[in-house]
Amino acid sequence: MKTAARFWLGWGIAIAVLWGVAAWAVALWNLNNYTQLVSERLLLLAELRRGALQEYFSTAEAELRFWSSNERIIAAQQQLLAIWGADKGDAVAARVRADYLENNPSPDGFRLDFDGVENGTAYDDLHRAMHPEARLFVTERGYYDFFLIGPQGDVYYTVEKEADFASNLERKELRHSGLAEVYRRAKRERKEGTVAMSDMQPYGPSGGVAAIFLATAMHDDEGRFIGVIAFQLPTDTILGIMAYTSGMGETGETYLVGQDKLMRSDSRFSEASTLLQQQVDTPTVNLALNGEQGTRVVADYRNVPVMSAYLPLQVGDTRWAVMAEIDQAEIETGAARERPAMAGLLALFYGLSLWSLWYWHGRPVQEEGMQVAGLDFADVDGAGFGD
Repeated sequence: MKTAARFWLGWGIAIAVLWGVAAWAVALWNLNNYTQLVSERLLLLAELRRGALQEYFSTAEAELRFWSSNERIIAAQQQLLAIWGADKGDAVAARVRADYLENNPSPDGFRLDFDGVENGTAYDDLHRAMHPEARLFVTERGYYDFFLIGPQGDVYYTVEKEADFASNLERKELRHSGLAEVYRRAKRERKEGTVAMSDMQPYGPSGGVAAIFLATAMHDDEGRFIGVIAFQLPTDTILGIMAYTSGMGETGETYLVGQDKLMRSDSRFSEASTLLQQQVDTPTVNLALNGEQGTRVVADYRNVPVMSAYLPLQVGDTRWAVMAEIDQAEIETGAARERPAMAGLLALFYGLSLWSLWYWHGRPVQEEGMQVAGLDFADVDGAGFGD
């Protein structure tokens, strides 16, 4: 009895250790496999976000090129150039600012509803002719504003009629703005179809909200440079693309980071906007800003371990990092959900192992006992039991 007990105890422990090691190996394989699946999904989500942003920017560039070569817009720009040239530019600017900005009967934010003063001036006649169509385009296509700018930086026309209307982009107030930047680049390059694009940054005339500007040069029929046409893009579309969290669990998020290491979108974990406020200086952000892509486990801007997928996105002359991340703890929790089923299966295998040991170890003992009793299986056939 003692020998049998030692036998079964020893083999029971040995088999338990064997299946314990197997369980650890299977759990590790499951975690690694699940982590790989999550990393591939995050990289796919980052690719989808980048694709949506690229399509948005490409569409805006295509529409800007279309309007820059539109005959009616070119004719309007030539008329504006003549109006500013017929009188001193500052005098014309002062008059139109008074009519459309300072004395505009519509409240702030609704000045675009005002078509004109009907005072018989050449500018007012032109404004009333072109403004309804330009306003419809901006509101229907989701742009913030539409600009016609003269060769010397005079802002001839805008839809919104904010503080930049009838001002000059080379003056102190606007010289370092995103609009002035793309105006100068478009003027310098002048090549038809070339679009200058700014980084996202606060824009004073729009109340300091973040904005992106696109601009391209305009030419007359003889190819002479006659000014610049520009769009102001709102941040709402970009925020909407990056805020989509379906299929990302409880802690998954996607966000953008600029070369200054500030977010270009909002964090899922902050009630206040993190746009151009939250700094993110992680290894994966730096890799994306250097033009690389991949996945890696790092500590994120909250100092929480996350699986981080990263991609570069070219925005004009600058580069953004497209990030898709999920907490490492949620990955481990997801992998652990499969452990009860695995534990049950391993317990079954353990039981089968013990039964197999009992079967193959106990059978010779039983046969030996039968032979001692005079029953040798080799001498017994089916016919003998019938006699």
